[in-house]
Amino acid sequence: MTSWVAITAGAILAVSAPHTVPDAQRDWGETLRTDAIALHEEISTSHPGMVNPDDPEFSAKNEAELAKALDRAKTAMSFADYFYAMQRYTASFNDAHMGFGVFGNTPDLVVKWPGFVARDDTKRGLKVTHSEAWSKVPEGARIISCDGKSGYEIGNARVGSRVGRWKLASQRQIFSGLVFVDVGDPYAEPIVECIFETGKGTQSVTLNWREAGDNFYNRMRIFSFGEPGKVNLSKLADGTIWVSLPTFNGDPESDSGKELRALVDEISIKNESIRKAPALVLDLRGNGGGSGQWAHEFGKLIWGESAYTRYPEAPMTIVWRTSRNNLSSIKQTFAQRDANGGLSESSRAWFLDTIRGLEEALEKGQDRWVIEPDLLEAPDPEEPRLDYVPPPTQVFVLTDAMCVSACLDAVDLWRRFGAVHAGQETGADTVYLETRQVVTPSGIGAMAMPMKYYKGRRRAANEPVVPEHIFAGDINDDTLVTKWLTSLIAR
Repeated sequence: MTSWVAITAGAILAVSAPHTVPDAQRDWGETLRTDAIALHEEISTSHPGMVNPDDPEFSAKNEAELAKALDRAKTAMSFADYFYAMQRYTASFNDAHMGFGVFGNTPDLVVKWPGFVARDDTKRGLKVTHSEAWSKVPEGARIISCDGKSGYEIGNARVGSRVGRWKLASQRQIFSGLVFVDVGDPYAEPIVECIFETGKGTQSVTLNWREAGDNFYNRMRIFSFGEPGKVNLSKLADGTIWVSLPTFNGDPESDSGKELRALVDEISIKNESIRKAPALVLDLRGNGGGSGQWAHEFGKLIWGESAYTRYPEAPMTIVWRTSRNNLSSIKQTFAQRDANGGLSESSRAWFLDTIRGLEEALEKGQDRWVIEPDLLEAPDPEEPRLDYVPPPTQVFVLTDAMCVSACLDAVDLWRRFGAVHAGQETGADTVYLETRQVVTPSGIGAMAMPMKYYKGRRRAANEPVVPEHIFAGDINDDTLVTKWLTSLIAR
């Protein structure tokens, strides 16, 4: 299954690491028309939003965005015309589990900038964090307006329309460095003149756009996420146990999947000593989701099985969209992940139950498979009750803006069990989950698309989780973060 991070990274690569493709003479208008129609059809027949009564505008949104894409196809002459139309189509749904990315090499795109980089100021504005002398814009200046629009408005029009969910602080934090970067998007209006607030008063500047040069994105650190961390368990000088969980990869045969399984085994062996440490830190920085099963495995190790009965989850209904393609995707994923017997018993049971449920619903001609919570099930009086033995140590869960999907589920679960939340405000997702990859007819790229939705989830659609303790510095700086969190533990 395709995670939000993977598909977003693919979309970024299309503009940050361009190369020349062999078929430069492709009819990009026809390619856009064909691929947009294919995505529209897949969304219509397989997306759960089409059968969600709480989302009555979903179908109309799909129709409207297809119409825009087809209109753009009439004048599409380049890869940029194609790519940005497709990206805007999927981003319009404002869903972390929907996105468009491309495979392999892409045509060269000339990237330009006005000599400065501006980032989100945490107040829906933009602040200049780097500037060259030729830009005539001082570092630290704040954007008052550009061509009559506020910093938030130009950010939403130029970047939010391509990545979605610009209302979220996490999106602006990750992508705001792109606002004053011309990536060749033909559907973004150019910025001509901006008014800045500086230490010497207001200043109006006509922007001087120039080619950005080689390695621009890395040189300017345009994106706020750091290098991917490693799954790891370590001990700090004060005895605090630090568990790094930068992924919840659900593929047991992947490197990170094997590392996660090894970490579960290590914690099982060292469980008693870990529970007696001064503190336990569950570090989710960089975690963009994967399989929610990992959150439960680590939760049971740390808090025990009894925590689930002491702090039960709110009853939720799960609704799967039944379609041949969704069923086929689940079967393929199951076959791949169970090829060498690497799936846990619970994961394997989940796949088999899901396949059986979708098959039965399809046989009955139903467009959805509904799993209602069992509200009438009473505890078995003969079953021994487990004593709740909370960990005697403090447990912290550390997040950054990348946290979505299964990462958010982990935060919800561990906070419910008593973990203290620290770090940055998380990302957010809708109630649509469990993604699969939809490859376009052209083979140029793919869309990530969810297959089910939750009804009754406590956390609302696109609602982030705000930490009890907010870190205001560079969340990717391990030294600063460790020092800060150590001081929290000491308090």
